[in-house]
Order: sequence, then structure tokens, then C-alpha cells
Amino acid sequence: MLARLEASLPRGDHWCYEPKFDGFRGLLWRAPNGAVHLLSRNLKDLSPSFPELACAGNALAPGTLVDGEIVIADATGRSDFGALQGRLSVGKRDARSGASREPAVLLAFDLLWDAGADVTEMRLSDRRGRLERLLEPEYTGLQLITQTRAIDEAEDWLKLVPGLEGVVAKRCDRPYLAGERQWIKVKKQRTADCAVIGIAGDRSRPSLVLGLRHADGLFHHFGVARSSNQMLTEVLSTVLAQSGPEQSPIPSRWQHAAVPAWCPVPPTIVCEVSYTRLDLLVG
Repeated sequence: MLARLEASLPRGDHWCYEPKFDGFRGLLWRAPNGAVHLLSRNLKDLSPSFPELACAGNALAPGTLVDGEIVIADATGRSDFGALQGRLSVGKRDARSGASREPAVLLAFDLLWDAGADVTEMRLSDRRGRLERLLEPEYTGLQLITQTRAIDEAEDWLKLVPGLEGVVAKRCDRPYLAGERQWIKVKKQRTADCAVIGIAGDRSRPSLVLGLRHADGLFHHFGVARSSNQMLTEVLSTVLAQSGPEQSPIPSRWQHAAVPAWCPVPPTIVCEVSYTRLDLLVG
């Protein structure tokens, strides 16, 4: 099952809530013949990249399939998405070395097959009960994700828990419907005050190139905001009229992509923007 993005969490007795960390979806499958496979949402084999999780799967009974989120925690305990991405681009030897230095964990949130039995037709609450019993022993690399039915607690997670990507709401009385977007995800929102440092695209409805002042005292490209209505363009018309000649792509300390073509403007207008993730790119 998949999640659809919403602005707020649903309420009701049939809903339960789980924290969403910044990681990869992972399916840990121990086949009836005992072979273990760690699969992505698109069924790509991730076992070579995360040998520690493939090893953890040996503790499961044959014919068991666990659904969850693969995460790596940094020194502060926050999920490190960059470390996960780094694992995908290295060979087996480096993957084993990485597993020793920064071991990944599968935060298990669902059970689809239980010792050869298909349990997807069961209600989530019943599957959760089986998963809790399955993970009662302490398995290295396998952890049961926190779940609550208290909406107030889930909303506190969004406000107070550092490093959290968001919260996922699920109906406790529903079966597992593969490929359907029955879950609801609400992302943790953050804001930043950015200066408008340029424009890109059509002058009649431009995109605003945003800058964020870095420790070196200079503005660096933070992102691009689309002009959503004509009123915004009119408000900015005085500043847009002062735009300079088109410049080459501007790199970013926070995004891999650069604005392909842009025209600088004096950084005299500040706007508040929301974002869900901010990483400083090194190099």
C-alpha cells in the first residue's frame, strides 16, 4: 500500500498513526527455501547494498514478508538520507564496511506473510498484533515502529520530534491492498525567510529565484518559487524591472539542480517559504 499527501491528519476511532522517517521503503522477504531478499517498493533487490538487513532476515521464519522503512541514523539519532543514498552506489566490500560503521535498520510497520500464510486480508490491527509477537525477540536490524491511536500524540510528533519527515495515518480496520493509496501522509513543514535574487522563465509570469544567506555572507540559490497569480507579478513588477542580463546556471548549496537560465535582481524583497527538507551539499 502507498500513501497520498494531505495537509492534515484524519480523525476518528478507526485511524492509527505512525511516524515517518526519511528513508527507503523496504520489503524483507524470507522465501520458503530460506533465501532472504531485501526489496525496494519497485521490487529491486537491495540486499547487496544492505547486507546487515539481509542477514537480519535469517531470523524470520521461511515464508515471512515484513514491510517497513529502511533508515540509517546519524550521530544525533536523526535519519540520514544521504547515507542511505551513498549505500546504493558502492560495491559489496564498501557496503559491508558501511554496514559496520553505520548500520541500517528496518523499521517494520506491517506483516504481509507470516510463516507461509498470506495475512493481507486481515485487518491492520490483527496484522500489527502478529508483527508485535514476531518481533518480541530482539533482532539486530529489525525494529517495530511506534504506533498510536491518539491524534494529539501524532500531532505532537509533527511539532516536536526533530528529524521526523512526517506522520502516516492508516485505517486499523482495513486489509492490505497492494498498490493502492489508502494511507494518508502529512509532512512536517518548516519555513525559511528567503530573498528574491533573480527571475527565470516567462517575464509575464516569472519564477522567482530564491536566495538564502550562507555563512560566507553571500546569497546562495535556495530554490525556485512559481508565481501563482497575476497579483504577485504586479507586486514584484518594480523589482523585476531592475533585472540584469541573463546569466549562466546558478549552483546551489542546498539542491543538486541549478536554475538553467536566470536574471539577477536586487535582493530587496524577502518572502517566507515552506520546505520539508534542507541539506547542505558539500563539495
